[in-house]
Amino acid sequence: MNQAAFIVYVGVFLLLPPALLMARLFDKARMPWVFLLAVSVVGGWTLVNLAHMFYVNGLLVQMSAYSVPPAQTHGFRANDFMFTFGWLFGPVYLVPWLFLYCAYLFVRWMLKNRGA
Repeated sequence: MNQAAFIVYVGVFLLLPPALLMARLFDKARMPWVFLLAVSVVGGWTLVNLAHMFYVNGLLVQMSAYSVPPAQTHGFRANDFMFTFGWLFGPVYLVPWLFLYCAYLFVRWMLKNRGA
C-alpha cells in the first residue's frame, strides 16, 4: 500500500506542471500565472510531503519485518526538511516545463508571422 501510494503521488507531482501549462495554453483567462504558480507551490508541497510520508512509512514497515530498530534522528531531520522546504520542489520542477512552454509559444509565433 505504501509503495503504491508513493508511486501515485510522485506520478501526480510529475504530471502537475505539464497539466497546468496545457490548461494555460488552451485557456489563458482561466489559468492566470498567479494561479498557476500558487497551484504549483501548494500542490507540489502537498504531493512531495505525502510521497515522502508514504516512502518513510514503507521503509519503517520493511524494517519492522526484520526487527531493525528505526533511526529516530534521521527520520525527524528528513521530515523537518521536507516539511520546511518541500514547497521549493514544485516551482523548481516547473522551470524546465516553462522553458518548453515558452519555446513552443515562440515557434508558434514565428510560424504565424513568417507568412505575414
